[in-house]
Amino acid sequence: SSGINAEWPLRPGGLKAFGEDWRKEMDMHPLFMDKIPDEVIDGTFDRTKWPVLASHLDMMYDDEDDLEGCALNYKEDGNTHFKKGTKRDFYLAIISYTEGINKKCSDNNLNAVLYGNRAAAQFNIGNYRKATQDCEEAIRHDPKYMKAVIRAVKAQQKLGNIREALEWCDRGLAIDKHHAELISTKVKSLQKLKVEERNERKRMAMELRERKANAALLSAIKSRGIRIYVPEMAEAEAETEEERNQLILDSLRASSCGTVSLNVDNDLVWPVRLLYPEYSTSDLISEFCERNSLLDHLSYMFPPEGTSPEWDEDGSYQVDKLVVCITSTSSSSGCKLVEVNQKAPLAEVLVHGEGMLVSGGVVTFEVYVRNSETHMSHILGT
Repeated sequence: SSGINAEWPLRPGGLKAFGEDWRKEMDMHPLFMDKIPDEVIDGTFDRTKWPVLASHLDMMYDDEDDLEGCALNYKEDGNTHFKKGTKRDFYLAIISYTEGINKKCSDNNLNAVLYGNRAAAQFNIGNYRKATQDCEEAIRHDPKYMKAVIRAVKAQQKLGNIREALEWCDRGLAIDKHHAELISTKVKSLQKLKVEERNERKRMAMELRERKANAALLSAIKSRGIRIYVPEMAEAEAETEEERNQLILDSLRASSCGTVSLNVDNDLVWPVRLLYPEYSTSDLISEFCERNSLLDHLSYMFPPEGTSPEWDEDGSYQVDKLVVCITSTSSSSGCKLVEVNQKAPLAEVLVHGEGMLVSGGVVTFEVYVRNSETHMSHILGT
C-alpha cells in the first residue's frame, strides 16, 4: 500500500518505521533535532525515550568484552565531529565522548583524554562551567594532563573568575614551572586582579559613603518632622525599619527634577516646583535651601517693577500680589489647597504647613495672583 503508517515492519534494532508523527520522531534524532537536550549531552538520557539515538550508539560500538576498544572508538567518533567545527557537531562530539566515558574502561590516560576532549567541546559551545568540571575529571585520571589545565584556565577567564584562573595556573606550574603560556597568563591575571581589587575597594568605599549620607539625610528629615509620601500598600508590607527607610529614600529619588540633599552646614536643600495654574506652566528651583523663604525666591523672580515672564500676559505676577498654596493632605479636612506663609523659612513651612506632605521627592507649591479669577475658583471655590 502507499503512504507512511505505523504498521510498517520493524527496522533493525527493533525500531518501527516512521509513522504519522514522523516530525516528532525526526526531532528526536540527534542529526535532525533543532536543540539537543542536556540529558542527551550529559549521557543521562532515558534510552527508552531516545530509541533511535540509543540504537545508533549501541550498534556502533557495543562490545562489553573490549571496553577500552569501545571507548577509543567513541573518542575517534567524537574527534571526527569535533573537527567539523559546527555547533551541532560539537554537541554530537560531546555525546560520543560521554558514551566513551560511560564505558568506564580501566585506561586512565584514555579516560583523561575523553574528559579533556569533552571539555574542549563544552568550551566551544560556551559551557565554561561544565568544561571546567571535565578538566577536573581529566586531571583526576591524569594529574599531569597539561591540556586540561590550560583549558580550565581559559574557561575560568571566560567566566571572569580571575582568582580561579590563577589557581589553575598554579596547578599547571606545579607540573611545569617553566610553562611559558601559564607564566604569561598568571602575570596578566595578577595585573587584572590588582585592578579588580582596587575597583572593589573604591566600590565599597562609595557604598559606605552613600550609606552614611542616606542615614544622615533620613535623620535630618525625621528630626525635623517632615512627612514623606510612600504608597500605603508598600508601607504596610514593610516589616523592618530598614525597609521603611528604603521606601522613603526611593520616594525622595523618584523625580527627575533633583534630589534632596544636605549641604556643608547640614541644611536640607530641596528641589522645589512652582506651578502657575492660570497659565499651565511652572518653574523649578533645583536647590532651595530650607533656611530661605519663598519670598526670597519670589522677590527675585517677580520683582515689583521688574520684567515679567513671557507667559505673564498682563504683567500681574508681582511679588506683592502673589499668594502661594500647598495641597493639604489632612485627614480631617481632605485634600485641599491652603495658603502658606511666604516669609517663613522653607523648613518651617514643611513642618507646620497644614497636612504638608512631600511627594515624589519634590516640594510643590501653586502660585496665584491674589483674588484673581483662577485664585478665587481654585481656593475659594467661587
